[in-house]
Amino acid sequence: MIEAQLRKSEGCAPDPFLNWDSIWNSTAAAADWRLADLDEAQNVGGLRSKDALHTAVVLSLFTDRRVEVDHPLFWLADGDPQGWWGDSLDVDAGAHETALGSLLWLLARAPMTIAGQSVSDWARHFAEEALAHLIAQGACVRIEVIAEAHESRGRLDLTVRLFGRDGANIFDRKFDLVWHQVGQ
Repeated sequence: MIEAQLRKSEGCAPDPFLNWDSIWNSTAAAADWRLADLDEAQNVGGLRSKDALHTAVVLSLFTDRRVEVDHPLFWLADGDPQGWWGDSLDVDAGAHETALGSLLWLLARAPMTIAGQSVSDWARHFAEEALAHLIAQGACVRIEVIAEAHESRGRLDLTVRLFGRDGANIFDRKFDLVWHQVGQ
């Protein structure tokens, strides 16, 4: 007969934080993941998981949100409204969840002026809209977005700053988006 042995020490350690970080790669103008650093003892061989706020900002800004047919910029979608498939399964409004992502992708081939507004104004609006859930969920109390279009470089810069309850700047990052204009 085989005797069963219970190991008292297993399962007693705290669970590791396994939500991996999405890291912005300016060269590729895309988000990517990195391997965990050696100081993440419970996550050796896994993906880095140190900066949940940065990851939330990257996912909020650079996941393509579905554009509705009645949106004034729907024509920029070329018939493909995009969107993340998970939004059709479970968006819990009670937990201040919203559809994931932003409409920044619509500006990829946009002219400098769209529907009477500069591309910078649209970008700022889309970014603020995409990040608003961070306030509702208590991750920050104020969001500041600055959008600057650089026509000669074919680039749009977004500066995102998040502020905590004490007024301290808890996130400050500049993202550069490359786009290809279709007209003036």
